Amino acid sequence: MTLAIIKTKKNGIYETEVKTFSTMMNGIETAMRWLLDHDCHVVVMESTGKYWIPVFNLMEDSFALTLANPYYTKTFPGNKTDRRDAKWLAELHRLGLVQPSFIPPKHIRELRDLTRYRHKLVRARSSEKSRIHNILTVCNLMLSSVATDIFGKSGMNIMKALLQLKSLDEDLLSDLVLGKLREKIPQLLVALKGQLTSTQADKLSIALDNLKNFDEKIAQIERLIEEKSKPLQDSIKILCSCFAIKKISAISILSEIGTDMSYFPSAGHLCSWAGVCPQNNETGGKRRSAKTKKGNRYLKAILTQCVNSFSRSKKTSRLVSRFHSLKIRRGHNKAVMAVCRSLLIAVYHMLSKGETFKEMSEPTISKEKSYTFTKVSDDLLIQELVKRGYKLEVAT
Repeated sequence: MTLAIIKTKKNGIYETEVKTFSTMMNGIETAMRWLLDHDCHVVVMESTGKYWIPVFNLMEDSFALTLANPYYTKTFPGNKTDRRDAKWLAELHRLGLVQPSFIPPKHIRELRDLTRYRHKLVRARSSEKSRIHNILTVCNLMLSSVATDIFGKSGMNIMKALLQLKSLDEDLLSDLVLGKLREKIPQLLVALKGQLTSTQADKLSIALDNLKNFDEKIAQIERLIEEKSKPLQDSIKILCSCFAIKKISAISILSEIGTDMSYFPSAGHLCSWAGVCPQNNETGGKRRSAKTKKGNRYLKAILTQCVNSFSRSKKTSRLVSRFHSLKIRRGHNKAVMAVCRSLLIAVYHMLSKGETFKEMSEPTISKEKSYTFTKVSDDLLIQELVKRGYKLEVAT
């Protein structure tokens, strides 16, 4: 860890002192004492992977810290050393040219660690479910072709019976299958005519055991999240007033952006930070198509899940209408990202004003105002009408 201190003299000339310390606990404490001995209470540091976090946590209470994104503080290439980087960063901060990164309070950061770990566990569980699908497919056991969810009670009962080498006849399936799937027992008899080899049976047993373990760990981490989020109950209730946001999604959103929206000058700045808006790409007076920014991938994933959850809903809402309108013209993915931005703007205003979600009324066409409508091809209109159940005939 290399530190640089800038000392400005009375005549305006400044000099820089650079020193290197260990990143162990003793080294960080020695660096803090060295800074305090030089009466330095304003510190800027560069974010490098996870290595900045322990230093930030130790210095947070004693210094006014600014975390810099290295993407915006790069020096000239070909002459990079730790000492030069430390001097360059100190000079930029002295001139006020370092844009601080958003760092939420400590209790929000601790909640963020738990929600991100849950996100990774859920993804790992999804990967394990895909492996189980592959095992059944290799053995020509087409359970997923008949059952909507093979990991429900009926599907799990069938897979356990397969591992016990039981003969799946109609009588046994009638005992294993529950609910509406009982009506599909004849189809299940045909779909389960495959052969589960001993090797694939061993793999399936291990995969099911892993899946059970993931379910237990996710339930455990959710209990920790519930306990850690108790001070945020008011903000959680505000976000849950929106039909698109469930409780676990509300907690995850708050763990990423916090509850204080004063960190972001406007809703547009929040959307840009989250990466749910396109970048500017203009040259020669022409605007080119640009992808969305990288932004906060965890927040973007949460918003995408919220939008996908109501994308097939028949609920009457401005967000739902906007999604279907954009999907026809721009496709599913771009419609999802556009509605994610609208949803995040709503989240910003709900948290900044402390108000619950209010559904916007549909716009009405007035004679005093003119509205410009995007031209849509006839084929797309006909396709949409057919999807909605209309029958079209050629007029004579």
